[in-house]
Amino acid sequence: MLKSQGLLKVVLGGVALAHLIIGIVGCLPFIPVERLAAVFYRASVTISPQIEHIVQMFGAYMLTIGVLSIFALIDPVRNKAIITAISFLLFVRVLQRVLFVEQANIIFDIPVGWYWMQTVSFFAVAIALVLLRPKQG
Repeated sequence: MLKSQGLLKVVLGGVALAHLIIGIVGCLPFIPVERLAAVFYRASVTISPQIEHIVQMFGAYMLTIGVLSIFALIDPVRNKAIITAISFLLFVRVLQRVLFVEQANIIFDIPVGWYWMQTVSFFAVAIALVLLRPKQG
């Protein structure tokens, strides 16, 4: 029990850290969007004011998931619903990535290996969150 809770906290810590970093960077108007896309997603993005605005909104959502992950990390039993919601979000993202792989690779020129590595990673984190989520409480 304690071992699985420790592992859950490690996974939630990774989720929180990744989402907080991407969220903060995405919200900052002086960070070039193409840099963010290249570093985190290996995506090539053509920048327009609309894309910059969408990335800033995306950053707010990522930041919020990061903060929620911290609440779940601090008290996983009390915040099981947050863990469930984050795993659901990751499953939806994996499904989107599988369904729209060709479109994403054509539009963003993401290296195929990188794309699938991220997709498998998201899936693994979602599975870990489901399996490690506290059963009591």
